[in-house]
Amino acid sequence: MSATGRTLRLAVDVGGTFTDVTLFDPATGSLLSAKTTTTPQNRALGVLDGIHAALQAADANAARVAEVVHGSTTGTNALIERTGARVGLLTTQGFRDVLEIGRIMRPDAGLYDFSVDLPLPLVPRHLRLEVPERLDAQGKVLLALDERAVIDAARIFAREGVEAVAVCFLFAFLDPRHEEAAERILAKHLPGVPISLSSRVCPEIREYERSSTTVINAYLTPVMSTYLDSLQARLHESLGPVRLSVIQANGGATSIAAARRKSVTTVNSGPAGGVVAAAFYGRRNGRDRLVSVDMGGTSFDIGLVENGVCAVTTEGSFQGLPVRVPIIDLHIIGAGGGSIAFRDPGGAIQVGPQSAGAEPGPACYGRGGTRPTVTDANLVLGRLSADYFNGGRMRLHAESAHRAVRALAEQMGMSVEETALGIVRVVNANMAKGIAAVTILRGIDVRDFSLLSFGGAGGVHAVELARALSMREAIVPPLPGTFSAVGLLVTDVRHDYVVALGGIRANDVVPGDLEASYRELEREAAEELAAEGFQGSSATFVRIADLKVAGQTYELSLPLPERGPVTRTGVDALIDAFARLYRERYAFFFDGEPIEIVNLRLAALGHNDPIVLPAAERGHPDPAVARKGTRPVYFESAGFLDTAIYERSRLRPGMVVEGPALVEEQTSSTLVPPGSHAEVLEDFGLVIPLAEDQSQGDRA
Repeated sequence: MSATGRTLRLAVDVGGTFTDVTLFDPATGSLLSAKTTTTPQNRALGVLDGIHAALQAADANAARVAEVVHGSTTGTNALIERTGARVGLLTTQGFRDVLEIGRIMRPDAGLYDFSVDLPLPLVPRHLRLEVPERLDAQGKVLLALDERAVIDAARIFAREGVEAVAVCFLFAFLDPRHEEAAERILAKHLPGVPISLSSRVCPEIREYERSSTTVINAYLTPVMSTYLDSLQARLHESLGPVRLSVIQANGGATSIAAARRKSVTTVNSGPAGGVVAAAFYGRRNGRDRLVSVDMGGTSFDIGLVENGVCAVTTEGSFQGLPVRVPIIDLHIIGAGGGSIAFRDPGGAIQVGPQSAGAEPGPACYGRGGTRPTVTDANLVLGRLSADYFNGGRMRLHAESAHRAVRALAEQMGMSVEETALGIVRVVNANMAKGIAAVTILRGIDVRDFSLLSFGGAGGVHAVELARALSMREAIVPPLPGTFSAVGLLVTDVRHDYVVALGGIRANDVVPGDLEASYRELEREAAEELAAEGFQGSSATFVRIADLKVAGQTYELSLPLPERGPVTRTGVDALIDAFARLYRERYAFFFDGEPIEIVNLRLAALGHNDPIVLPAAERGHPDPAVARKGTRPVYFESAGFLDTAIYERSRLRPGMVVEGPALVEEQTSSTLVPPGSHAEVLEDFGLVIPLAEDQSQGDRA
């Protein structure tokens, strides 16, 4: 125990419907969770409710809490709802409309739709101001910064009530001095207004993406600062001097000071925690190729784990706006338990993306919701228990669910059960399509992957979803309803750094120059990690490079294949690794193609003490001790079947649960259809093998 007696770590994942909290006690190795309703008007209230529920479940005192790790939806919601700060953009003369012009590309769904609208820029045109200054493509000054023009711009921003400023000058990633001079002037004339410089937020080539990333950062900085300051004050008032960490979109944690400076990195932080947890769980259980899916109340979050690590990209987007920072490669669709079902103009059932959210929620919550949702459909089909939802803390209203589904059934001319099953089939199809977008459409054979399904609704849909994609097995991990919060506990502190080279031929680089650049990044990273308490073996660095074929637009990122100083042999190995990755992604690569190194990246990791999942030795194989009754459950092929109900906490490793069955627990349920079985692992995870019953189906 620490000198202060504060040893507990808490993770909080705020979702659209529920707030999930997981507590880890390093002294005992215990890991438990709690789920409370999200409070949209003031999310900090739901956070505190969840923390107190977890402490109560652990019979622990608030004075024992050392750290709260937070996955925040504040930035995500601000982008979705367009409720961020009033931003002014200061840019190089002649580049005022970069955000408007973009890449002159339409979304995939609108390739042939000339009426499709792209997202409006976060900065209106009258707040995008130009100043004379210019660097060339090598960073040489062609035109000095006009400081008088910066002062004039500051006065306009002040008159317009700008709450944050983004500064993005041409080629500033090669020399930031003009941006830094503009910052000093703006700070003098706009006291208290946060300023985001592209040379700090996104010091990389590509003017549009760099401008967009810097503007998003400025747009979110006041919102995130207000939220984090309020939350920290409430935590200190309720728990005492605890450390507050924030999860980033790259899957790593950071301090609230760093989160204020680079607020853009906090978008999609909760879903990122789920993929981190999936990679952690897969490594523990010998599954290094996973499709990670988190089905919550509002969204369905899809991630990919290959070779035991999360897929990270620097070419992502938030709400259709490009971002150029390392983020976990996530695909999010509106398909959750609260997704609303309706009859479209063509007479077919559609589900989502609109959600009933936390307020009023699905009809079965009894809070005024009247439209049918996926949760209502699952309750009608018997796949959820009205008396044991959220461990019995929340009673569902079966009559309200039937009433909502019946209204849609009457429109469709179908029975209530057929309509409920139709809702489930449609949402499953939507989810399968979403998974295909990050696997099959990228040339990845999803049949080689296991489906790791979690979230409050994930276990109910896991097997049917894996079958639809011909995957080899479905896995429901322990604590599935709060599994993303587990990911917040297992993640490391992470800071990312980049040096833009602009594109130099890999065969012509001087290894010593690359080594010098990496060492400078590592010096800066070591200082930042040391300030957060990570030194020696608890701080490690991963060297990464972005490479591309000369003349192409986009690059691939990959870690340097050798440890130690950069050598000519190491550069050659990097080129070979790029060729292999290129061939794997695009099915061909012309040997001898000129390769360029575009960026050098460094991921600096501060390693937290590892957590452990509950585990037990194999016991008696008969699961009858965990059986708590039966109930009719509706299946497509057989209608209602008398289905065994098991309590997951009473299952033991080695047990096999034969379908049809439902395995219920505090925060989720797992459906084992007829013809399938679930095997209980040592850490109480449930594995439902599918290859055998699929091959039988193929033979049939």
